[in-house]
Amino acid sequence: MHFTVSKALNIKLFERCQLVAGKDGLNRTIRSVSIMDTVDTRGLKNGDLLLTTGFVFKDDTDKQIQLIQEMANRGCAGLAIKVKRFFSTTPEAMRAEADRLHFPLIEIPYDISLSDLLVLVTREIFNRENFFNDQKRKKDFFTELFSGGFTNKDAIINQLAEYGVFLNNSFAVMYCLQKNSPASGTTNSDMFLSLISEIETKYDLKMYVVKLDHYIIIIQPQDSLSLERQSVKEAANYLVDKYQKQFPGTGITIGIGNYKEEAVHLISSYIEARNAIELGLQLNNDGIGKVYEYTAMEPDFLLRELPDSILNNFLSSALNPLIKYDEQNDTELLKTLEVFLQCRGKIEDTARSLFLHRNTVKFRITRIEELLKVDFKNGEELFRLQLGLRAARLLHKIK
Repeated sequence: MHFTVSKALNIKLFERCQLVAGKDGLNRTIRSVSIMDTVDTRGLKNGDLLLTTGFVFKDDTDKQIQLIQEMANRGCAGLAIKVKRFFSTTPEAMRAEADRLHFPLIEIPYDISLSDLLVLVTREIFNRENFFNDQKRKKDFFTELFSGGFTNKDAIINQLAEYGVFLNNSFAVMYCLQKNSPASGTTNSDMFLSLISEIETKYDLKMYVVKLDHYIIIIQPQDSLSLERQSVKEAANYLVDKYQKQFPGTGITIGIGNYKEEAVHLISSYIEARNAIELGLQLNNDGIGKVYEYTAMEPDFLLRELPDSILNNFLSSALNPLIKYDEQNDTELLKTLEVFLQCRGKIEDTARSLFLHRNTVKFRITRIEELLKVDFKNGEELFRLQLGLRAARLLHKIK
């Protein structure tokens, strides 16, 4: 992330300085800072922020304008002049030229030392460069890890520990795919991290966040797999819902991989999480902004390995009466059956999910029973119906 003039004006001590011209150039990047005692600009380079008392050009308007022009042409970041010493205020000619060239011109209060500002800004540049380099190394490591570049268990564990990721027990990878970025045009990292912190407290979970190019990875370690699995699903749904409300028109779709015991299997959980999203979006027309668990979708992955001819034959055997009825009458009995089974046979929940009156749902279920001659209390028949519905999804028979 670039250290701009705008950001510099918000750091300690520098915040007392005042921008007097060139406000349209606040996005210029500061790469270095120096104090000038002469008017020689040959050593200036792109990104330089110059601090001066202005003594060498205090009586020469042409030199004042020329300095602004040369600094702007060289891509310098800005010019900061200490006032109340040789200038009561920054000369109007300099202000006008700085505004014309969109070049930041700043006034430094008399009681602030130029050397103090030099040290302060230099330290800020150094810290930001180190942070950027650390983030780049972290990003490069996880990119290589999730592409299969690391296979040595000890090397993975040691590198993870360097970035504060400790996997002493089982863990899973959550793959977060963004539909669109917020209105600002970039991911609101602070907002996302704030949501993660909120979720960790709310669900008593620990989550490690890794921001990569077009997606976000969350590594979620667990102490008690059986007790916490549902909490992770709830937490993922909470994140999807809150993010959508915070940034209308955007959305996050989350895939959750299976839980693993060893760090070397991070890539396996990552691939599962990514595949869960891919298949989930294929199976659902409105699948964006939802959560997909690989564990729950494993039957779909198995069915997908079968040829379409076999799937079609099974689908015809299991659900053909409903498919034909829907085609001939423009109804949605197949969809109703799917939701009814997902709601564990509860009429009220089915009606609520489909936005229908409970009597309408009751009528549809009765019609389904008549057409299929099925007993919903028979476990084997229910399994066959559920398998048929999964095949119908894969073959895009359900809208």
